[in-house]
Amino acid sequence: MTTDEHETTPASDEALELLDSGKHDETLVAVGRARQFDPTGAQAHARRAAAWQDKGDTRRAAADWDAAIGLDPGNAAYHRMRGKLRHVQADLDGALTDFDAAIALDPTFAAAYVDRGITRFLKTDVGGALADYDKAARLEPRQPNLRHMRALARRAAGDLAGAHEDLCAALNVDGETADIYNDRGRVSMESGNFAGACADYERAARLRPGWSQPHSNRGWALVLAGDLDQALRAFSSALALEPGDALALYGRQAVATRRDETANGQVDVGTALINDPDIARMMAASGISPVADLAEVTSLEP
Repeated sequence: MTTDEHETTPASDEALELLDSGKHDETLVAVGRARQFDPTGAQAHARRAAAWQDKGDTRRAAADWDAAIGLDPGNAAYHRMRGKLRHVQADLDGALTDFDAAIALDPTFAAAYVDRGITRFLKTDVGGALADYDKAARLEPRQPNLRHMRALARRAAGDLAGAHEDLCAALNVDGETADIYNDRGRVSMESGNFAGACADYERAARLRPGWSQPHSNRGWALVLAGDLDQALRAFSSALALEPGDALALYGRQAVATRRDETANGQVDVGTALINDPDIARMMAASGISPVADLAEVTSLEP
């Protein structure tokens, strides 16, 4: 069961309409009126929980989701929503418990499979994430975010062709999302298609002008393609937006190393984050050893 089957009152219906319209303060007032008719109703708790959650009050939202589930433990939608809240609270194990419960109650609940897949991916269970995404795709292929999220898992599993296919499908649904263009650029770059990667990074940068990552990623694609002058300009654009952009800092090191101009680059390596997996992948592809470079940097004054 994925919906609340309790009878509703006019005040409860009013609360739902207000919640759907994004009027969260008014929703809380209407829920209060609804609870005068049924103060222990699961539906009233659930609607108030959703309003608190949208307002960012996770503590009150959690209390109301607990109450709603206590009154209606067979409602799969309530378990899913509490799982999403726990995910936001970084309680990934608790989120998985709720998503498992939602799916056990409703094995056809495609959105719950997507949510569980996202959580499994964050816990580095790539195989489990892919299994959930595949199940969701069979149940409801046009689930929001499904193809994008599955692409990330496929990329992590080394399936670049599958990742590219999913990202293209995601863009057919929503062609104005910077994140998707940026991720497709990464897949293209790792596949050796540097021109395609640069085109996607440029589109991502236009869609989200204040975001440094597409610029730093484009810089790396240009480094790997051998266009060092354009790469340096891309890294400079990234650092103008975000002075601590680690990919751009390492990127300047890559350009400096290839030009045998080490002084400025060594300071960049000392500033950047050496444990970033994307940086490690890009550094390896460009033939640079960040560990060796960092050892030299430690004796330098910034």
